[in-house]
Amino acid sequence: MNATTPKPGRTPRLAVALTDDTRNWVERIATWTDDPPAATAATLLSAMSHMLTDELRRIPLTVSEVDVLASVIGNDFQTGVAVGGLRTFAQVSEAFDLAHQTPGGLSSYAYKFGIDENDLLTRLRRLGPSADLALRIALAQSWDYQTSDTTDAGAGPLDPAQAYRNAGLTIIDTPEVPAP
Repeated sequence: MNATTPKPGRTPRLAVALTDDTRNWVERIATWTDDPPAATAATLLSAMSHMLTDELRRIPLTVSEVDVLASVIGNDFQTGVAVGGLRTFAQVSEAFDLAHQTPGGLSSYAYKFGIDENDLLTRLRRLGPSADLALRIALAQSWDYQTSDTTDAGAGPLDPAQAYRNAGLTIIDTPEVPAP
């Protein structure tokens, strides 16, 4: 039996190994809240999930901008969930710089995706570590939505904009409304 298919009537369980520092931190909070350490750890993980969701709401992006991020970062989440500021900014900035070094000096990202590179880099530079992590997780998650049959009717993968929204990203593209 795995964590995703618990026995009927039971709460799913997940065993984790914590570093000594993290375990001590959880135990201190458990003491303050008068809850068992396992319950405290579950509460803290839930709080982090909600905080990351809130961080994503503060990062409005167009579909084209997310397409650029997905193109640069891809669905490779092998670096894990390490938290650090400017990870996404550094990776995207380097990709833009390399694109500018192509013959003709034309950025393939601005040309191909129709974005303002400087504006996107400015917004990425402002991301704190938790927002950066939330964005990277959402990009990896959106790949799953785009490559699997996620529609109720079994009609196939979602379009990118809906996949990005399902992953929690705030997409600000305004669809064109046909004239009456």
